[in-house]
Amino acid sequence: MENKPDIVHIIEQEGFEIKRGKALCPFHSERTPSFIVNRNKQTFHCFGCNEHGDVISFIMKLKGISFKEALIYLGISRGGPVKVNPAIQREKQIQKNYEAAVNSLYENLCQQSRKLHNIRVSVKRNPGALTEQGAAYFAEQMATLAEIDFKIDLLLNGTFEDKIILLRGENNARCGTIKQTAVA
Repeated sequence: MENKPDIVHIIEQEGFEIKRGKALCPFHSERTPSFIVNRNKQTFHCFGCNEHGDVISFIMKLKGISFKEALIYLGISRGGPVKVNPAIQREKQIQKNYEAAVNSLYENLCQQSRKLHNIRVSVKRNPGALTEQGAAYFAEQMATLAEIDFKIDLLLNGTFEDKIILLRGENNARCGTIKQTAVA
């Protein structure tokens, strides 16, 4: 059947995240990805449980349905897949973009935090090496570290609104308070 929907799209639509062609297997419990998706061949294979096949067999196994039911589920009928609702597609794309932005910000903040923690460790090992100007710079960097650590905590434990504020780069009262407290 040449009118099958894209396997990667269907797997992601079913709620499984594929990174660089790999995912956690939906058919057995695992901690590291052994489920490989080949977009070019439109197939999947799990090296953990040995499940494999195409998009139709994936849906059959995942949903526990027959071949015919899988065709109906996938919208494969005379001529091609059923059109995807644009509103639902847009909502999923917005969610995907939001998650990517949060992950990117988290990675960036963690990188900055590691760098500043290394500065703190260096100064702690040899505090006498700081000049007066160096001490002022160090204090400024530690205030930045406190703010970064607070933002990381918000990304991990904050509300949706907290994350949106961080993504927009807006200053909220809590971030300002943390920065002022760390400098004082």
